[in-house]
Amino acid sequence: MLFEAFKKNRVELADKASFLIAAGDRSVPITWRQFARDVETVAYLIETRAPRATIGILGENSYEWMVAHAACLFSGAVVVPLEVTLAPEEIAERLTFVGAKALVHSSLYLERAHSVGRLMPGLLVAGFGAKGTDRVIAAVRTQFEAQGTSVFDRPARNPDETAMIVFTSGTTSKPRGAELTIAGIEAFADFWGTQLSMGAGGRSLMLLPLFHIFGICTAYLMLSRGVAMGVCPDFRRIYDAVERFRANYCFLVPALADILAAKIEQRGKTAVEALGTPIDWVLVGGAPLSQATHDRLQRLGILPLTGYGLTETTALYSIAPLASPRPGTAGLACRVNGTETRVSDRGELLIRGPSVFKGYYKEPERTAEVLSSDGWFRTGDLGRIDGDGYVHITGRASRTIVLSSGKKVAPEELENKLMSIPGVKEVVVSGDGASREIRAEIYTDMGEDIMRRRVDDVNCMLPVHKRIRQLVVRSEPFPRTPSGKIAVSRSVSDAEGVRMDMPSGHRVFRLVCVVAFTAVAVLLVNVLPWLLVRLGVSADGGWTRMAGWVEEFGELVLVLVAIFAYVISGRVMRRSRGTKKTKEG
Repeated sequence: MLFEAFKKNRVELADKASFLIAAGDRSVPITWRQFARDVETVAYLIETRAPRATIGILGENSYEWMVAHAACLFSGAVVVPLEVTLAPEEIAERLTFVGAKALVHSSLYLERAHSVGRLMPGLLVAGFGAKGTDRVIAAVRTQFEAQGTSVFDRPARNPDETAMIVFTSGTTSKPRGAELTIAGIEAFADFWGTQLSMGAGGRSLMLLPLFHIFGICTAYLMLSRGVAMGVCPDFRRIYDAVERFRANYCFLVPALADILAAKIEQRGKTAVEALGTPIDWVLVGGAPLSQATHDRLQRLGILPLTGYGLTETTALYSIAPLASPRPGTAGLACRVNGTETRVSDRGELLIRGPSVFKGYYKEPERTAEVLSSDGWFRTGDLGRIDGDGYVHITGRASRTIVLSSGKKVAPEELENKLMSIPGVKEVVVSGDGASREIRAEIYTDMGEDIMRRRVDDVNCMLPVHKRIRQLVVRSEPFPRTPSGKIAVSRSVSDAEGVRMDMPSGHRVFRLVCVVAFTAVAVLLVNVLPWLLVRLGVSADGGWTRMAGWVEEFGELVLVLVAIFAYVISGRVMRRSRGTKKTKEG
């Protein structure tokens, strides 16, 4: 249990590092004794000044952020992590919506926090690290020490009550406030902890944004296991952080994994050569890990692992176990701690258990759409669970393109195929069901003509209804959510896409086939009757009757022959392309 783990670590690991802070070119440890004491003090402040209040936290990744969050969890408050990219009006809207009484912020967001305060008269605004706040905390610490008891001396908070309201990332829909519990964090930490080799003395990094549920859960996983966390507030400095804190393992999103790999490649052939220390493994979540990135990390001597979960499931569903990661899957489905997973009749992944959210705050109708009365949460992701319990995700139900022909296309399937093209960095596939056109937007540094030819090669291996009909080549990365995911709903460019017409060589080949087949048909239509007469075939013979039919309906025959030639030539070309690809592979 999370509360018990903190109580245990503050005693057994009192002088061991809980966090590592950068100081010049060195890293300075913050012991478990100090961390627990700071949590106790801030929890006492919350209990005396804003008991069981809803409190927003705004700030970059920092030690103080985690102290404030843990103090809220253990004191009975409801904590609302806020994205650092939100404007003051958006922050005020969210805090008003959840009925927040206080906003805690870092000094970096002082001006924005004060703007929120002006929009919300009566909101208590306090900055961690500010002189005024430090004076208040010092005074509270004196009161707290005089009292002689702390939050860790009292019974643990009910783990099933709402402890956090975390807004969904909004990649495909409006962000909603998911009500999450401490029991959900505990389920995540218990399951992931059993699948990964983590323990006291290990080192990791606080890289994932703490306003996102994946970042929050991995932070508590590491703390509960006694792993020291290096604080990295600037994700662009990931290499420096790994090198400074000598991290044994990291939790990343795919974009950060690519940045880390690129930095290591600039300095050596392996992580050990570049950093002077090994990275045992990195676990990538938040979005699928491409095969190219997976292979890139392996070449650097880093074991890539994957995990899958959503905000509504407290980041829990599956994880690749260290002993048997099975690349290409989303890992092993969680079936412990009272958690159940299954696949619905329509192929949607479902989960039930302590990690599932209580509902969307003040949105009972929307909650009922995804959460059944018996506790099953519909993830919205399509997939399957194989006989060994590994999860295979095939697409997002809300992104599935339903064509007017009734056929369905999963954009994720096509995105994975296009990502296998050398030089392709990012892909977003979309489509229009009515026109049955599939569109791909690709971020690459290759020329448009080359990319068109590469995409055409992929098209030749696809069924007709899945082929890319429009292509947009972009020279800049896609817009992303603050958590590092591609913002799908905002990604597809308004620029006119290039029609994926057949290359000129293909067109010439198929035209020649049509002309040749039609010429043979014309020859037969005109010569067959004369030839039959010369052969002495009787007038009432079957061949003569057929020849008469061909002569009478010759135009129709020519049309059918031309269509047949066009279709057959296309099949021949696709088969030859497929054979060539197989040989090259």
